Amino acid sequence: MLPNLIVIGAAKCGTTSLHEYLDQHPEISMSREKELYFFVEEKNLGKGRAWYESQFDSSAPVRGESSPGYSAFPLYRGVPERMAATIPDAKIIYLVRDPIERIVSHYTHRTVNWPDMASLADTLAPGGLRDWLVTPSHYWLQLQRYLNCFPAEQILVVDSDELRDRRHEALTRIFEFVGVDAAFRSPAFERSHNAGTGRTRITGSGRRLSSILERAVGPSRAQALGARLPVAVKAAFKSEVEPPLLPEPLRKDLERELSGEVEQLRAHTGLAFAGWSI
Repeated sequence: MLPNLIVIGAAKCGTTSLHEYLDQHPEISMSREKELYFFVEEKNLGKGRAWYESQFDSSAPVRGESSPGYSAFPLYRGVPERMAATIPDAKIIYLVRDPIERIVSHYTHRTVNWPDMASLADTLAPGGLRDWLVTPSHYWLQLQRYLNCFPAEQILVVDSDELRDRRHEALTRIFEFVGVDAAFRSPAFERSHNAGTGRTRITGSGRRLSSILERAVGPSRAQALGARLPVAVKAAFKSEVEPPLLPEPLRKDLERELSGEVEQLRAHTGLAFAGWSI
């Protein structure tokens, strides 16, 4: 059974939390693996439609997945077109946040896995990884691609600030859009997921322990065991990663690059994005 709900991103905007909140709803079943990337040719498109259908609970009225790379054009091309050809009636949710804050968060997240990365200023210089960090913050560019393939009423844009600070209001609006009971509430809605992603790095001893566990019981069971460890125990194997300061000249450059898109997004959605720096 194919999905009828897709969270398309953006990266570092709270898609993991939203995926989990949606999955709590009795009328919604989200894919067990969050990021399926079926509509990205370079990732899982080649696994075929049967594989994709197998990821969803056929008994659920609403079936969904969340893949932030679905809003990373032109790094990944043809995504909305493939999606519209396969699931033309799907509802689409697009989470966004302050575009400059998102870039810094994205960079910080990458330094967790690649601690030898160049400085933020060097990484944002033309060429190299700059496109991978900045492109997902071109929200209007990404949204236009979907508006060319889907009716506007099938696409909901959500400010991640609203999901964080006014969660129940945001979820009510999202559930109404999806077409399920908007009054549903769960204690799980009080939790934020992946809130620390990009802010802590596993230490050398933590990596060694993780490797030993994976060899002993396999990756899935090792991950499950790690999730059940007390927070205090896990903290001993992590070190804090502070987000870097963005040099003011570079911030001004990014503001000039992105401000027009933010204004177009405001005009289209009617949302104020009042907490944003642009």
